Amino acid sequence: MEAFPPFTVVNGKVWPVLEVRPALYRLRMLNGSNARTYRLVLFKDGEPELDRITQIGTDHGLLRGPVHVPSDGLVLASAERADVLVDFSDLEPGSELTLLNTAKAPFDGSPFPAANAETAADLDGLLAYPYVMRFRVVAGQATRRTIPQVLATDYGVPSSQDLGGAPRRAIALVERELVGGPNMLTMRELAPVAQDDHGPVVTVTDNGRAERYRVVAAHFEDATTFFPMLGQYEIWQLINLTGDTHPIHLHLDPFQILFRRPIRYEIPEGGIQDFALTAAVVVERDPDDTLDHTIDDNERGLKDTIRVNPHEIVELAVRFTNHSGRYMYHCHILEHEDRDMMRPFVTMPMELMPFMVTS
Repeated sequence: MEAFPPFTVVNGKVWPVLEVRPALYRLRMLNGSNARTYRLVLFKDGEPELDRITQIGTDHGLLRGPVHVPSDGLVLASAERADVLVDFSDLEPGSELTLLNTAKAPFDGSPFPAANAETAADLDGLLAYPYVMRFRVVAGQATRRTIPQVLATDYGVPSSQDLGGAPRRAIALVERELVGGPNMLTMRELAPVAQDDHGPVVTVTDNGRAERYRVVAAHFEDATTFFPMLGQYEIWQLINLTGDTHPIHLHLDPFQILFRRPIRYEIPEGGIQDFALTAAVVVERDPDDTLDHTIDDNERGLKDTIRVNPHEIVELAVRFTNHSGRYMYHCHILEHEDRDMMRPFVTMPMELMPFMVTS
């Protein structure tokens, strides 16, 4: 379904070389690929040099303070951004560092052995050429700078008081095989149902608490069911029932990730059909993985695109603050978006909410 061409292009060039002085450089990165995810690792003489990269910002501005990138590299899915500092100040002229991609395609969150990335092509993972770009240190006065430990204090992380009583939304990410054609990817918007509802439902179980939902929308042209109120926080729960990582992007308003949680699920044969469920689907916390997956330090800033890995629930808090009107949320893998993995929501002024009929 997706296209994964072999060569990485940086600012219009294949495998460019950037000459740098012995100094601290700021790089603003955007993954503009239609489908490929990057796990970026900097190498020198065949060895990873992760400590040279410090991240200071995400999709929507600066982090509270500088953070090291995760130990397996800087992951950027389609549309994700990163604001990073790379320190070349201790390197001699003539030194070279290579930036490599160590993420297989399609990406599912699994690690790739970074130690082999420079020498072993991963043809099965559609990563024939992992090279991204090269940095070459040239002569110049070495410049060392101290990175401030406080970068931003002007954005609010929601408190428990902010989120108390916040409306909750649940969305299941689903892939369905079509006879004689490509698979269909959809976002199934879910609405809570009473315990005595006898129709097919999705049951989400966590710590002994079971929540039951029914599918109320699945395709882009289906009726709008999400009507957040302007100025209000909502909690969105993204449930990935597919085998791929999906970068989910919300238009207009940034959000804060609350947790990642491992799940297991069972989908009966023929259980997910065109619009509704024909059999019950049970989603529960993975009993072999009782801890929430760690939110990486570089995910704690405000974002508008979040990776949802297979067998995972991601919960986020979003405040709809900027404008009322009709907007979209969707998977930012172009081929997934074009195959129906996109849905609308309408942000409503507070004055109109009493006239709304909600499901």
